[in-house]
Amino acid sequence: MTPGRPAARLYGLGTAAPSHAAKQVEIHRFMSRVLGASGEMGALKLLERLYESSGIERRHSVLPDYSMTEPSSFEFYPQNWALEPFPGTARRMEVFEASSVALAERAARSALAQGGFSAGDVTHLVLTTCTGLFAPGPDILLIGRLGLKPDVQRTLLGFMGCYAGLTAMKLAGDLVASQPAAVVLVDSVELCTLHFQKRPTPDFLVANSLFADGAGSAVFAAPGARPGGLGDLAAAFGRVAPESREQMSWRVGDTGFEMRLDRAVPKTLERHAPAFVADLLTRAGLSREDSPRWAPHPGGKGIVSALAECLRLDAGQTASARGVLSGFGNMSSATIFFVLAAEFARGGGPLVALGFGPGLTMEGAVFVPPR
Repeated sequence: MTPGRPAARLYGLGTAAPSHAAKQVEIHRFMSRVLGASGEMGALKLLERLYESSGIERRHSVLPDYSMTEPSSFEFYPQNWALEPFPGTARRMEVFEASSVALAERAARSALAQGGFSAGDVTHLVLTTCTGLFAPGPDILLIGRLGLKPDVQRTLLGFMGCYAGLTAMKLAGDLVASQPAAVVLVDSVELCTLHFQKRPTPDFLVANSLFADGAGSAVFAAPGARPGGLGDLAAAFGRVAPESREQMSWRVGDTGFEMRLDRAVPKTLERHAPAFVADLLTRAGLSREDSPRWAPHPGGKGIVSALAECLRLDAGQTASARGVLSGFGNMSSATIFFVLAAEFARGGGPLVALGFGPGLTMEGAVFVPPR
């Protein structure tokens, strides 16, 4: 992409969350009772600190169980506070297959409508998810549900983690740059709450306190393909931070997928994010003074605070990220669409979007006002 002459424009954004919404205090109550019934009373103090400092007020899930006060009302977990026998990975994948596509469809329809495109206009579909696997997958099922053409070109970006939404947007930009008539629909769907782990390790307790379910979508095409648009994609690229590979991981376990989080992640971002952002802005032909708006992925309250510190961002520049974290939690790759939608709604000017995930991978994109 040549600085100053972006080849792809973002025309529409869409987001969707499951209907089951639980307050963070309700989820804390659920987790506390599970720990108590499992004989893990020693973890309750850490649990309380995590939930009090999470910066989250509410999260959404395809499972209603997390807000229930009595186990007799559970629909997914066994109806006892110990949750035994604890559901295995296969059972969790059944729920992913049953619930993910409808959520992805809602987000996609909203993005297409905002952008002024029909499903028949779409030439390419890029789908991201790291929370479920099945085949024929969501990318194929969306053809029928949305009314996409049967020869729509599909790409599935799987198991990348929280930054994959931006990776998908980068791919969309490349596709439009190489095929100017392309209309690329990006869709990210994550059902993170299917992977609740009840063993009281610090990694699992932290993950249980942060993650939620949601879907986000975006439509890209060449500038001028439709009137208006949200922003032109001026630059997009990613980088792996050195000596950080084991600081964040996501692996398949016997009872769902298992997250590993090292407390060093915020410090690693503080060391490496400034140089990464400087390179990102240079690729867009901009400087820090040109970028008043920011859309960082709110991986957690500590992540947002670390970025604000090292990038010298004020409270207003992280307001959208903190608002999404408060109202929805961390929805992995779908989260960045929520942050972008909130930030685009606030006004104009160049916008820097940032995502982070296993690797430790840093992914970024710069949007400039349509010309």
